[in-house]
Amino acid sequence: MNILLMLLFVVAVVVVAYRSQGQNYFISKLDNNASLGISYGATLTSTSAIIGFGGLAGWLGFAIPFTMLIPMMLFIYLATVYIGPKVWQANQRIQANTYIELIGKYYNSPLLSKLLATITVALIPFYCVAVLIGVGKFITEFTGIDFTLAVAGFSILVFGTIFYGGMSSVIKNDAVQGVVIIAGSIIVLCITVFVHMQAPGYWEHLTSAWTSIPQDNLVNKLGFSGFTSYPNFWSRGWLMITTLLIFSIPIGLITLPQLQTRWMMAKDESSFKSIARYGMIIPGLVIVTFMLAAISANAYTYSTEGITVAQAAGGTAGIIPYWIKTGFSPWVSSALFVTVLAAAFTTLNSLMHLLSTTIANDIVHTNKPSLKVAYGSMIAVIALALWMTIAFNGQMAIISRATALYFGIIGASMLPSVIGMYYGLSNGKHAVASFIGGASTSILWVLFVHFKESKLFTGITYDIGVYNFVEPIVPGLIISTLIYIFLNKMQKSG
Repeated sequence: MNILLMLLFVVAVVVVAYRSQGQNYFISKLDNNASLGISYGATLTSTSAIIGFGGLAGWLGFAIPFTMLIPMMLFIYLATVYIGPKVWQANQRIQANTYIELIGKYYNSPLLSKLLATITVALIPFYCVAVLIGVGKFITEFTGIDFTLAVAGFSILVFGTIFYGGMSSVIKNDAVQGVVIIAGSIIVLCITVFVHMQAPGYWEHLTSAWTSIPQDNLVNKLGFSGFTSYPNFWSRGWLMITTLLIFSIPIGLITLPQLQTRWMMAKDESSFKSIARYGMIIPGLVIVTFMLAAISANAYTYSTEGITVAQAAGGTAGIIPYWIKTGFSPWVSSALFVTVLAAAFTTLNSLMHLLSTTIANDIVHTNKPSLKVAYGSMIAVIALALWMTIAFNGQMAIISRATALYFGIIGASMLPSVIGMYYGLSNGKHAVASFIGGASTSILWVLFVHFKESKLFTGITYDIGVYNFVEPIVPGLIISTLIYIFLNKMQKSG
């Protein structure tokens, strides 16, 4: 059954890609606001959101969706309605092939374009790995196909669809798969609310489940005290989730090149409110649906086994796969399997397309970007991502962290320049200085301060107490913003 559904999924994306032949590989104009908005939301929502952050909610409770939902919806709306038209206006004048080219030409700074292109190419493979691990584990779990074969086959599928249809294929497939994600999310939400949450003793089991967690467990050390409560103010957990879910992810979505590209493709300036409304549907549904489902799973596992779902699944990253197979009928589980495939595909195709166009158009600088370079670079990046995925041995724990790093470092580096575009500022030297300050601060924080990555990358973690749990975007954004404001003030006073 699951293999048949996967084959139907493959046929669907191939047909859409085939029908997109002959379109511009780098960028396309799109008249359909619904398709563009759904593509925006689907690109933003990947296996990272479903598995990574869904698992985080199953581990920590309602504090995760409550903290994440409002900032996400607010920033999507504000970014699309206010920043989007400015990007569109700039591109009407510049006619760039990529957002990175657009930002460089707007600020009249080839260096800014090169810096953004370099850090994008450096970071995106980690995000690709996060997506591939998530979808590879699902394919293996639901079909029995070997993990390496699963991620290799999925990567080839993504490459083939982009090869045939370019950006047009990306957008059209996103729209189709976005409908699948919406349908799957609604199914999960209905079953969660009307079946799982109506089970006898639901709230009592959910509350009691916390007692099965050992007192010396990390979750208690972070300052959490229950699935239905918020962590203690200014505790490690409070700083971790507020800086991650209020700053890193929402701010990152304002600056990510693959999302900004959608704004360049709008048919006119009046389209953006409509794009925003459609763009909010999928992220909002996924946050509410899969996080609520993961939290509710604790009531079931406690009532049957006396433990939390994280304990039953063997870790946070295993919560969603475990619960989809355990908490739903085989038919529903199969439908949700396709939903995960769709979420992974819509993100990975945008990332692969972004990487290939960035290398061909913004790094290998020629008068006319070469499709051969684009195809070759995509093959190289896919090979690198596959090697990294296999090297990590399918460790799903990296999913949410890889996502946060990509969003956070790009956000800290680029937010002042993006906001500067909104206010009509265009000094390239200021933008470059701000970028370097934000990027270097964030990277140093990752390497030597942040509790998750510093031990992995350098083995050195400078102990600054609870502030070791602050996401890298916060110090990076403070520095980049101060530099940008200071230089613009100096220019005005001079």
